[in-house]
Amino acid sequence: MSKITMNAIANAAGVGVATVDRVLNRRAPVRAATEQKVLEAANRLGYRMVPVVPVSAEAQSARVALRMGFVLLSKSYSFYHSLTDALRQQTQPLHPAGSEPRFYWHDIDDVAAVVASLHKLAQEVDVIGLVALDHPLIRHAIEQISRQGVRVYALFSNFSPCGHAGYFGLDNQKAGRTAGWVASHLLHKPGSVGVLVGDHRFNCQESCEISFRSYLREQDSSRRVLEPLKTHESIDGGYHATRQLLEEHADLALIYAPCGGIEGVIHALRQQPQREVALICHGPVKEGELALIDGTITVMIRHEIEDMARQLVRTVQQHVEPGTHFAQVTLPFKIITRENL
Repeated sequence: MSKITMNAIANAAGVGVATVDRVLNRRAPVRAATEQKVLEAANRLGYRMVPVVPVSAEAQSARVALRMGFVLLSKSYSFYHSLTDALRQQTQPLHPAGSEPRFYWHDIDDVAAVVASLHKLAQEVDVIGLVALDHPLIRHAIEQISRQGVRVYALFSNFSPCGHAGYFGLDNQKAGRTAGWVASHLLHKPGSVGVLVGDHRFNCQESCEISFRSYLREQDSSRRVLEPLKTHESIDGGYHATRQLLEEHADLALIYAPCGGIEGVIHALRQQPQREVALICHGPVKEGELALIDGTITVMIRHEIEDMARQLVRTVQQHVEPGTHFAQVTLPFKIITRENL
């Protein structure tokens, strides 16, 4: 008889290979119904099970190993370099010996590539962390993967309900209104306000933009806030969007950029030193401290990336069984100026 593979059992049970591996090799607990499906499929195919001695819940929890994978935005923006390093450092200890976290990076609008990477990771890992647009195809993939027993967590930008296991990110309403408060204290003369976003389907930035506008509408209703321009979360996109704002709006007084590509925004503003345009951005950003010191960045709303990675590790260890709890972890942010570096 030919060897019964995990792929064959996964197909017969309608789950991912990673779930089959967890059940057959006792790597981590799964839902009882899922475990039963896998065992029944294995028995139907003639897979020979090796008897195992039951262990206590405490002993099982102590030895749980988790394989994790991440789909992030393009590494051309330094934010994702920092995020990759923090996630790798914090999640490596969870992995079985000889394995390490898997990473894929894609441009923000490459939806097909994100979906393909999600399905590939679902065959290899137990937990996926994802930064992506709230796109129907991506939500559909998350729903399929979640049904296979793989937990998917939204990082920084949440999704409409699609079966994902949780969200780790800022309270974006607070972040946007905080930026609006800062802007209202910076703007002492007439002028328009520009807004940059990575993409309109990026929920975190949409919420920041709406909340920023809301605050200024309440406090300074005569202030003109321009329609947002897209940076596509890239340095080149940030540069060209900022150049467009500078060229089309002679009265531009401030830019709010809760997005990627800030290096490009900084470069464009430095090319116009005679223009006094305040910049409120999100970070961290490569050489952001220098930009704060020389005044190109006025205020930075900084994510605490290492704290997010630690919180993610703590949560995936506590909630090892898929589908039992939606983890919403609101992360703090810091307001950085040149004076508190």
